[in-house]
Amino acid sequence: MVALALLEAVILTNTSPSTFRLAYIIAPIITAPIVLAVAWKRSLATVIMAIGLLCILGSMMLLPHMLTMGSISKDRFYIISLRSFLLGVAMVAISMIMVYRPELLYVRNRPRDDGEGGDGMKVWDERSRSRSRSSMAGSTLLIPLRRLLDDRESMLLPVYRYVLVIIDGITYLVPPDEYVPVGSVVVRGSDGMFVGVRKAL
Repeated sequence: MVALALLEAVILTNTSPSTFRLAYIIAPIITAPIVLAVAWKRSLATVIMAIGLLCILGSMMLLPHMLTMGSISKDRFYIISLRSFLLGVAMVAISMIMVYRPELLYVRNRPRDDGEGGDGMKVWDERSRSRSRSSMAGSTLLIPLRRLLDDRESMLLPVYRYVLVIIDGITYLVPPDEYVPVGSVVVRGSDGMFVGVRKAL
C-alpha cells in the first residue's frame, strides 16, 4: 500500500506519458500480493478488496489514459484520481480488517455466538430447552415468545436480536422467533417495554 501511495503521488505530480506507461506496468504487479493476502480467507472481504483495487488501478491506469486522450482536463484528473485512490485504499483497509481483525467491526456489547451473550448471559436454544424440560416436573408446554408481548412490542421485535426472558429462574437471551415455556417472564424496563439486544446494523 505504501508503494501504491508513492506511485499515485508520482502520477499526480508528473503527468508525462512516460510516467503513465511506467504506472501501467508497476501498478498491477504491486496489487497482486494484496489480493493474495485476502483471497484465501473470505468471499465478502475478497469482493470488497477487488472493488477497492479496481478503484486504485482506475486512478493509476484508466484516468491517466483518459487524460492522454484528452477526455478529461488536468484539474478534473487530479480530483477524480485522488478521490478514486482514497476510496480504493479505504475499501482495501476494510477488507483487511474483516479478515485479520473482525472484532474491530463488532458493535460494543455484541452478544457472542458461543452460547453466551454479553456479561456471560446464556442464549436460549435447543440445549437450554432440553435442560429446562429435565429440571421441571412433567412435560413443559412451549409457546411463541410473541405471545408474551403486546402488539406494540411485536411490531418492534424484528429489529431485536434477543429479548431478555426469565425462564425457570434463569435470565436468558431469547431470539424473537423462539418458543419458551409457559410461565416465562419477559424482563421489562421502567417504561414497560421489553429489554433486549438490538441487531447490529
